[in-house]
Order: sequence, then C-alpha cells, then structure tokens
Amino acid sequence: MKTSAPVEDVLDVESLRLEAWYRLLGELTHCLWYPDSIEQMLHTFCHMMVARAGYQRCTLTVNSEQLDLKYEAGADADSVDQPVQRRSLTRTGCDVLLEVFGPASLWDESETGQLLTRISQELERAVDAVLTTHEHQNLQENLELLVLAIAQSPLSVLITDRAGKLEYCNQAYLQRTAYRFEELQGIPVLWNSGDGTDQRLQAEFQALTLGQHWHGDILSRTREGQRYWEKQVVSPLADVDGKITHLVAIRQDLSASQFQLKEVEQALLLREQALVSSSNGIMITRSDANDHSIVYVNPAFERITGYCADEVIGREGRFLVRDDLQQPDLEEIRTALREKREGRALLRNYRKDGTQFWNELHISPVKDARGATTTHFVSVINDVSERVNYQKELEYQANHDSLTGLANRNLLNDRITQAIAWAKRQDLYVGVLLLDLDHFKLINDGSGHGAGDEMLKQVAYRLRQCVRDTDTVARLGGDEFVVVLTDLPDSSDADTVADKILQALSSPIQIQAVDVFVTASIGISVYPRDGDHGEILLRYADIAMYRVKEHGRNSMRQFVPEMGLNAISRLNMESALRRGLERSEFLLHYQPKIDLDQHTVVGAEALVRWNHPQIGMVHPVEFIPLAEETGLILPLGEWVLAEACRQQVRWREQGLGDLKVAVNMSSRQFRQDDLAGRIAAIIAVTGANPAYITLELTESMVMQDVDSTLTTLRSLKKLGLSISLDDFGTGYSSLSYLRRFPIDELKIDKSFVNDIHTDPDDAAIASAVIAMGLSLGLNVVAEGVERLEQIQLLREMRCSQVQGYYFARPMDAQSFAQFQLKKKV
Repeated sequence: MKTSAPVEDVLDVESLRLEAWYRLLGELTHCLWYPDSIEQMLHTFCHMMVARAGYQRCTLTVNSEQLDLKYEAGADADSVDQPVQRRSLTRTGCDVLLEVFGPASLWDESETGQLLTRISQELERAVDAVLTTHEHQNLQENLELLVLAIAQSPLSVLITDRAGKLEYCNQAYLQRTAYRFEELQGIPVLWNSGDGTDQRLQAEFQALTLGQHWHGDILSRTREGQRYWEKQVVSPLADVDGKITHLVAIRQDLSASQFQLKEVEQALLLREQALVSSSNGIMITRSDANDHSIVYVNPAFERITGYCADEVIGREGRFLVRDDLQQPDLEEIRTALREKREGRALLRNYRKDGTQFWNELHISPVKDARGATTTHFVSVINDVSERVNYQKELEYQANHDSLTGLANRNLLNDRITQAIAWAKRQDLYVGVLLLDLDHFKLINDGSGHGAGDEMLKQVAYRLRQCVRDTDTVARLGGDEFVVVLTDLPDSSDADTVADKILQALSSPIQIQAVDVFVTASIGISVYPRDGDHGEILLRYADIAMYRVKEHGRNSMRQFVPEMGLNAISRLNMESALRRGLERSEFLLHYQPKIDLDQHTVVGAEALVRWNHPQIGMVHPVEFIPLAEETGLILPLGEWVLAEACRQQVRWREQGLGDLKVAVNMSSRQFRQDDLAGRIAAIIAVTGANPAYITLELTESMVMQDVDSTLTTLRSLKKLGLSISLDDFGTGYSSLSYLRRFPIDELKIDKSFVNDIHTDPDDAAIASAVIAMGLSLGLNVVAEGVERLEQIQLLREMRCSQVQGYYFARPMDAQSFAQFQLKKKV
C-alpha cells in the first residue's frame, strides 16, 4: 500500500531503503511480539532476515533447559561464505546464536552493523519475554523513554482515534505547521491535505489491520497554506483484545534525516507495546497548575478501575479517591504535583462499581523538548490490594484474640501506653478495669467448652457496647477481660463505666437455647494516682478485683494502697511460696555492673523475682521477709545460687566469656554450719567457675558474730569465691574489722549516692568510703546510679564500678546477653 508523490530524484534511493526498513520494522514487530509460540517466532525471524533484511542466509541456534533448537533460511550452506556477522546472546539462562551470511543488499557496511545490532537486541528481549513470562520489569523507564521520545522527537508524531480525529501531536508537528493544538483537536488531520487524495487515504488507513503499516509520501500544508512533502508511516494501535482503537502517524519532512526517522519510529513501535501490554495501569495527565486532566489511559487502567477510556479522558485522576480524602499519602501526591517531581503513595482508590482497592501509585513528570518545562505526568497504578489485605490480616491476628476479636495482651500494653501519654499531656485520667467472670468454671464443666466460648463472645460484645470507640476492650485469657478508659476528667468516671458493665451483664445470656446468668468482679486502678505504667496499673486492678471476690463477687472496687499491703497474705503467702518453689514460679533478673572507666559490662547482680500465676510479678520486698521468717529462704537461696551458676555457664557457652555474677545471701543462709559444703556441691554440679561468683553479704550480717563470721568467710574464700560487703555505710563496721575480713569488694549504699550531686555531706561520705576501699585494695561499687552528674562525681572520686537505672534496670537473662554484646554502654 504505497502511494507516489512528486519527490526529487535524489531521494528515490533513500525512499526505497526507507520503504524496505518500514516493511522490515513492521514484520519484525509482528514476528517478535505477537508469536503463537517461540518455535513459530524463531522460524519466521530467520525467513524475515532473508526476505526483508536482504541477507543470503540466516541461522539461529537456541539452547536452554527447555529448548535445543536450530532454524535456517536462505541459500544452501555450501553456496555461501563464512558468516559476515555473528551475535551471541544470553538471557535468563538461554543462549542464542545468530549468524547471517552475505551482505544485506540495501545497506552499506556501517548501516548493516547498526541494523543487525538493533534487530539482535529486539530478538534478545523477545526470547526473554517468551521464556520467562515476566512482564517488562523496567516499565517506568520504558514509559518515560516513550514519552520523551515522542515529545522530543524532531519528527512529527500524531495520534488519532479510529476515525482519524486528532487526539495528540508533539511539539515538532506544531512548530512545523504553526498550528496550536486546540485548533487541530478533533479534526481528521491524516487525510486533510486538500490535494484530492483524502478519501483514498482515509479508506486505506481505516482498512489497516494489526501488524500492517501504511507508508508513503503525502502533501502537507502549514497554517498559512504553505505546502510541503513529507514521508509518513501510519500504524494501528490495538487494545489487549486486539481491537484497533487508534492510529499513530510519524511524519518526516523530506529534508530531514532518514536515520532519525528510523530511530523514532522504532522507539514508538516498541514502547507502544509496553503501554498496551502492561499489567499496571498507566495514566497520562496534563501538568498545568489548574489542569491535571487525563489525556490517556491504557487497557490495564480500564481493567483495574472498571472505567473505560472515554469515561475518564478529560477528568482529573483524583476522582478515583472519591470522598475518601483523609489519607496521609494524598499530601505527598499533591506536593509532588505542585513541585513537578516524582512522587509515591499508597492510596485507597475506588472502582466504577464502588469497590475499594489499594493503589501503589507512582507519578513522574515529563519535560518538554528543551527539558525546561513539565508538560505532563505519567502515573503508574499498581493494584496491591491482595498484599495490603494480607499484611493487615497478619497484623490483626498478632494483636487480637482469635475467639472474641478483642485486643490481646500485646495490643493492650500498647494502648495503655498511648492512653497514659495522651492523658499526661492533657492532664486527664486513665482508668484500667480488670474484669473476671464469677464461677465461669461451672459453665465450662456443666455445658462444655463450646458453651463457655459462646459465653465469652457474648460478654465481649456487651463490653464493647458499654464503652466509647476511643476506649479499649481486651481479653487477657480465660475469663479475664480488661477495659482501658481514656480521657477521663475525673477518677470516679471509671466507677460509672464499671457500674454500666455490671448492669449490661445482669441480663441473661442465651447459650444452647438456655438462659444463663453471669456476674463479674471488677477491680479498678487509675492513672496517675495508682501508677504511671501499664504493668503497675494492671497489677493494682488485679489486687482490687480479688478484694471484690473476697467480699461476695458481682461488684466493683477501686484500688487503695492498703490492699497492696495485704495482697499476698490474702492468698496465703506461706503456702503460695511453697507451691512457687515446687512449680518453678521463681526466676532471676540481672542488673549489669558497669566499669566506670571503660563503660563496659563486667558482671551482673542476680535478683530473684516471683512470677505469681494470679497476681503477676511480685517484688522481693513483698515475699523475702516472710521467707526469712518461715525458713523457706534456705531452699529459695540455694535455688538462686544454683540458677545463677547455671546461667554463668550458659553465657560462657554462648561466647560471652566469664561474666562475674553476684548473688545476695540471707542472714539465715550465712549462719548454716555446712554453708561452704553446700556451696561447693552447687558449684560442682553446675560446672560454674567459682572465681567469677561473688557472694554479697550485708554489713549488719557479718558484724553479728565476728569470730564465726571470720571462720565462715575464710572457708568460702578457699572455694575461690569473691566476697562483697553490701549496703556499706548503713551499719557499724570499723576499719579494723574490715582489715581482718577477707573482703574483695565494698558496695556503697544507694542512700549515699542519691544526692551526692546536690548534697555536700553525702558527697563527702561517698568520697571517704571510696578512698577507704581503695586504700585497702578493694573494688568499690556504687549502687542506685540514676543521673549523669552522679557518674561524673563518682569517676572523679575514682569509684571502680557502678550499677543503676541510668545504665539499665534488672532484666531477664536473654535481654542481659543482648545488652552485654553492645560492648560499650
């Protein structure tokens, strides 16, 4: 389908070569990007290189895990010389060898090399696409190159609808014709030359099918009526269903470079396929300050959004957001549009049918030919709904109870922390209600766990109805629930909500067609009156809840300090202690000891904790005195020493070296006649290194019976242990006794460290103790260090080591190991 035109004879040869190039380009595109199979693609490629490129012979060999093929076309192998060109390509594990024989008839040597290089590159991309089924990975790069190639091309580029009416033209066309785009939009410019060929051209253009191209010379005219001849190639564009929707025309003034025309057309033909075949939605919009209307969308955009191109062209892309404007990432897109730069955002968008999808949006500016002005934006729309929903489901499962859908302990702790932080800024209260169902075990035992689960779900529903959206309802496990009330103007408001909950639970709950009545005991604690973090508030609410149970259940009560004094005695402290030892409810926390010069961890003090199954973590001050009175301190003390020794061995095996572990010894333990033998047995069983075990004794303990103490200390030293004198300064020891005792370390009591940075007397005492210890060759440790000023003064006083909250609170063994690995603190 070639038309003739009165061109000068000097262009005849160039026209023939250009026509051969167009035909080769058209068949190359159709062969490589629309194959029925890779075999068909390679077979056609070989024949095309002979029939269209003009080579005498072409061979193509493909080797991969899936294929081992060879294709040939052209003259017999015996009748041709050695190959004039050879290209070896490797893509995604596939080796491709292309060989051509004899010179291409229509090109000189320099053009032949360029031609074969470009054809080889296209073959390489096509083989990769067919073998891997991957979409174009560099989609955004291709899009930007496509837009820039069109916008900055010296050739005229026109895009029309199927009827030939102009929808787009580049700056080169407007400059050549002196028209403004608004004057041409909607006009059939492809056959509007006025030279009598319009009807014929229209029929030929509209008869084009996919893979065909019209090329020839046409007579064009400028806005002022000046006529000039151009080379023109017209190609159809089809959607993913193969339906032709647009025509693309590339025009070159016959005085322009033929090579430039080849470059631009090849870029257009290749990149238009990236737009059409992309699985991501593509949207091109204007970039005027008051106009970001859509000028183009690809088929994937239509598939993702449900809108066809005719429904969105001319509209602004923000219509996809609808009224859902409270999205943080929207501001990033607005800013990027104002500043004419790239932008990324994750947005909630809405399809034509109203359904929501998550859009991972990326916008990029497109510059004009000079690169000075942004003319358009290219937006890539990626539907990531499946990924986002999966992530949300994982997050929900990690933070919610699977039975009731309420917050679990993990989310509860976070909500309490947030509520306290907000209340602190606003000078408000936070109420923590701990609710336990009365006699819930009877329901499980009498009706089965299925009935019990249904009961818990019904209770959870009623609890949610009693609070605001800003409050949190959580299930701790079993039949225990927690309600966190935020923004309370008064602490008594928590009582109001608790009473509302009791009233809501008073109505019968139907379980298995039977009305079941349930009551609850509610304990209440309030920030800031009862504590400033969640662990304390939950514990005190738990204590108050148990007080309710003691007084008849089905009621509520706020925590008061007197409850804490008797909390453990309520549960029979002595028997609870015995059960705790039997059930391994005790554990050790470790507070790091810090070398003050090197700022490194040199050891730890082992501190016992009781993780009571009902009231949680119990501080030693609440159970050690009773353990001393009842004699339970002996088995408890031996367990502490053995566990500290075992942990020392575990740390050594983990590569942390021999860390010095200090263990507190009670007065009752120290007075045992066979103390040294018991400790020696523990060391032997655990395999601990006694040189890195320190026994901490109080000053008052060693001064009760000096002679007996001296004997015991000497027997302990023979085991290789270190001895530390704890709480030094609070007793009545004298320098002469200190010189007699085999002491290795003095620990300055916290009471002398608290105010050394503000109280000269405390500073003087601390300085004297440190000086005395150093004069006796003892290691000196300051306890309770919580401020930088204290550290600076202690360093000036030449204190050896410190421990305190400034560096670290007591922590479990795993956390201590991670802390120690930091090397510097």
